[in-house]
Amino acid sequence: MTYDFFANKTDKLEILDFIFKETDLKFYDLSSQYGLEICEYKSVSDIDSKFDLDNGDKFAVTFQLWTPRHKGKPIFRKIALDPKRCNGHTFRYSTDGWGLIQLYFGGLKNSELNQSHIGHFNEKGALKNENITTFNGKVDSWDWTEIQSTSRMLKNYIHNKLSIRKIESLGVLKGADLLEKSGIKLR
Repeated sequence: MTYDFFANKTDKLEILDFIFKETDLKFYDLSSQYGLEICEYKSVSDIDSKFDLDNGDKFAVTFQLWTPRHKGKPIFRKIALDPKRCNGHTFRYSTDGWGLIQLYFGGLKNSELNQSHIGHFNEKGALKNENITTFNGKVDSWDWTEIQSTSRMLKNYIHNKLSIRKIESLGVLKGADLLEKSGIKLR
């Protein structure tokens, strides 16, 4: 399942508030900064104080979401880096696992608001890639029905409760709509 939408900082904070208050999802970095481990975020303020939720490219702020209800577990994989190409850094971490739900926030850049995204593998797609991408663990360790249910709930909240209009299949949330009315292009 994938779903893309337009959201400004206020919209993003509303999404985060819903997830922290109304779900049991845990938030992890998609990947860590150079030389650091993956962080888990326990509140909206944890995220708001660390990340610029206004500015950036498409997928400027990226998370992996997980709950024990999904059965499988996140894998925190250390990735070796070439220090000559990474300002002397030798590693970073990635949060992997077939059943993780991605939440990516797009930001403002050059008078354009980049789209945001939620999505995840389905069981069929994961099985197709299981032998190629071994670092994600075993596909059958995940509860795919529960993952689908969780992602549908997130999509429905964003699309049906927060979106005030649509551009094709993309929801436009209230703050993003105001940005567009002020001259910002939705991209």
